[in-house]
Amino acid sequence: MAWHYPKLTRRGFMWATGGLAGLGLLKPLSLVREARAKVEEVEQEETVYSICNFCSSLCNIKATVVGKDKERRITKLDGNPNSTLNRGKMCARGQAGVRQVYDVDRIKTPLIRVEGSKRGEGKFRVATWEEAWNYIESKSKSAKIQPWEWTMVGGWTSCVFYMNWAVPFALSNGVPNIIASPMQHCVASGHLGTDSVTGNFNIHDEVLPDFDNANYILFIANNASIGAVSTSRMVRFATGRKRGARVVALDTRLSETAAKADEWIRIRPGTDLDFLIAVMQVMLEKGWYNADYVRNHTNLPFLTHRGDDGQWQLSVDQEGHPLAVDEMTGEIVALPSYSNKNSLDAKGRKIKPMLNAPEGLKVAGKPVLTVLQAQMDEIKDKTPETASHVTGIPATVIRRIAEEFSHAGRPIIDPGWHGARYGNINMLRRTQAMLQTLVGGIDTKGGWIMAAEYRHKIANWHKAKAEGKAMPGPLMTTMAGVPFVGELIKALSNPDTFPHKHPAWSFVFAAQERAAGREGVAVPALADTGFREAVEGKVSLNGQPYLARAILINAANPVRHYYPDSNWKAILSHENMELVVVVDVLPSDTVPYADVVLPNPTYLERDEPTLYGNGVNHDLALVTRFRAIDPLYDTMETPDILLKMSQIISGTDENFHKMLEALSGIPGEATRVAFEKYKSAGVNSPFSRACRDTSFSSTAERIHVPVDKLMSTLKETGIFFEEHREELMHGHSMPRDMAVPTTSGRLEFFGTLFQWLQSMGGRGPSFNVLASTIPAQCRELKSMVDALEENEFYFTYGKTPTVSYGSTNSNNPVIAAINRFKKDIYTGIWIHPDRAKVLNIKTGDLIRLTNIRSGQQANGTAYVTAQLHPDSLFMHSSFGVENKALRLSSGIGTATNKLIPNWVEPMVAGFRSQEFTIRIDKI
Repeated sequence: MAWHYPKLTRRGFMWATGGLAGLGLLKPLSLVREARAKVEEVEQEETVYSICNFCSSLCNIKATVVGKDKERRITKLDGNPNSTLNRGKMCARGQAGVRQVYDVDRIKTPLIRVEGSKRGEGKFRVATWEEAWNYIESKSKSAKIQPWEWTMVGGWTSCVFYMNWAVPFALSNGVPNIIASPMQHCVASGHLGTDSVTGNFNIHDEVLPDFDNANYILFIANNASIGAVSTSRMVRFATGRKRGARVVALDTRLSETAAKADEWIRIRPGTDLDFLIAVMQVMLEKGWYNADYVRNHTNLPFLTHRGDDGQWQLSVDQEGHPLAVDEMTGEIVALPSYSNKNSLDAKGRKIKPMLNAPEGLKVAGKPVLTVLQAQMDEIKDKTPETASHVTGIPATVIRRIAEEFSHAGRPIIDPGWHGARYGNINMLRRTQAMLQTLVGGIDTKGGWIMAAEYRHKIANWHKAKAEGKAMPGPLMTTMAGVPFVGELIKALSNPDTFPHKHPAWSFVFAAQERAAGREGVAVPALADTGFREAVEGKVSLNGQPYLARAILINAANPVRHYYPDSNWKAILSHENMELVVVVDVLPSDTVPYADVVLPNPTYLERDEPTLYGNGVNHDLALVTRFRAIDPLYDTMETPDILLKMSQIISGTDENFHKMLEALSGIPGEATRVAFEKYKSAGVNSPFSRACRDTSFSSTAERIHVPVDKLMSTLKETGIFFEEHREELMHGHSMPRDMAVPTTSGRLEFFGTLFQWLQSMGGRGPSFNVLASTIPAQCRELKSMVDALEENEFYFTYGKTPTVSYGSTNSNNPVIAAINRFKKDIYTGIWIHPDRAKVLNIKTGDLIRLTNIRSGQQANGTAYVTAQLHPDSLFMHSSFGVENKALRLSSGIGTATNKLIPNWVEPMVAGFRSQEFTIRIDKI
């Protein structure tokens, strides 16, 4: 579809400005009125509400649109003033989103790799959709690609917005292999530590700290949620700051967040966990915690003992009930196996559990302690003095921070953003959650507050359990937290899920590694571990090769944001890889490796195929997208692409419709009827349109509101409120009123998740059921305090406020201009002047960076600044684009994944993306 800029001639310009005034002196009044009417018609504006797609904060936005038909255009994006999520605010990155729509480098039509060319060369010919589908189907048949040989890769966009279609697509077509790019970088590596305490799954979407009402805010290993701009968090942080909250930032560099703090504590890279464990040691030793809260709502009073293998185990009765000591009677009592509180025993009698068991107490002949006592014993020698030696922070400062945090009244330790980095990141985030729990700051004013959608789902889950149901409704739309991800993991790891008996190759590879005596990842769900081996024919199932031979990549850029880039280039170029299909808006660095490229519309060109909860908002609300303009090019929406791929892989889409209804609640038959109607009418992306219709109808029925009312409210305000925070939290605060979805229903200091992983063979400090230190291993046979070589540095990286993840949104004139203006800061390699002087390096010098562990190399430009720890270098992770088809962003900066190896931790294959050192040489 062609798009035309409205013509503006010199005469038109004069007419629309000062020339109009002079016209009144020469022409009759009727002509002046006619001219003014034309001007008013040209300037008439329309507001269209949508959801930002430039990061996972999902801000509610409004688009200002002018013109009609083909000349209709978007002139401005702003925050939605009706939203309580981002409160009408919008970051510069989000406001620049309009430029993505009109980016001349967009993928405008399906593309097929030129015959005879190689993957990676980026040689494509323009194709029709029919040609593209015929190519995929022909290749699938000629290569005899089996369903289990397909792998799906999804970026955060496809995970957030299209998971309701992607998972049913995979399960209905027998595709067990999904790589979700947020997992290894973030949601698994990092969030899992928090989840093990609180029962959440995706902290970004399920917990929003109440910065508004906090009086003490502590940031650890996290600049992204504020400095790299999550607007919903930033607006609350700004309010809390204005109200006088004290802000402390622990960081290796003076980040954007640290620059806004009252105190920047410069810490040696990789030692944040040592700092936090020392803070916990002080708080427990001094009794600086909310005793009533932890006694009643955590498993700290539970009794524990050492098992025959030396590992801590919970002490339970014959029925599996956890045991505690009643302070009122001195007797050992059984507690409910699942509850939000410990004030009643398993028989319903009122008790007061002891936090410290009597000395010499035994159960079944074995010495027992409370979990609190065991935790104190675990870290008794992890004092501030010990931590000071490792972190470089004075012990007096660590003790002061422990006292300030524990005595503040309404403190927040931010949950963090982004995982990866070190093998101890999960323990770090886990310890943060424990500290927040010790002060009683979970789901309370001035603390961490659960998102309304999450709270609503957990409340309905509890209700369903009470009624004897396994779940309250379809998995994808009614489940949340650990129960949700648990069901998904079971489906992908269980061979009985599929008729062909092939579970995900990641689980097969992990088992194969353990059988060979090597360390296998305990829960490799949605990770890329084993993928290259499966492509190369090195994975076997039941004595037969388990090959990965085809891949569908949707809104993801693994060549740029997985580690290292050479790994994924090898995967996509391998002779066993028969078919590579990429779905995207812009030509990322992954696109040149495709056989077929399928173009998506931008988020401003589509009506969303369903309604969503309002992200991490404390208020329960519904939102959706309304297209601001019709699609400019020959694009197709993701649900329609998955529908057609179902027909190719399975020969029918019948199972896809059935699975959509079962897992996502989208009525199968009604959607099919609507699809046929829109398809016959020539509607663009008719399946997405059909899903939207039936989703609106079923949602309106669920909330007991007429469809017209729901639609009109969303069109007029961009948001449909169901319940506000105060109403929701009354009687549904977790865990005060309602159990959290952990194994026990309490906030867990003794990690039952890790006890389960130990039972599955997990060993080592990562699987410790209690919080403890895990030293970073940046160098072979050397500790973090051993002296570095003269040109050796610890490696650190972070986000810029201008670019999201490994995104192509940097190919944008507004963002590109900001990046050029701040070139040294954003694209330079930060080096402390004391170290740079020794190496004779100045700002602007070309340098070579070598990963001492892996040997990987990349070039960069030095930026000499005192705003970081002398032991470290720093670079932003947003740059290094190679695809020259992105004319504004290619060739700028250094790509982090040219330096980061594929080295993962043993729990969830989280990337150890900073656990090495770099040698710098001046070129």
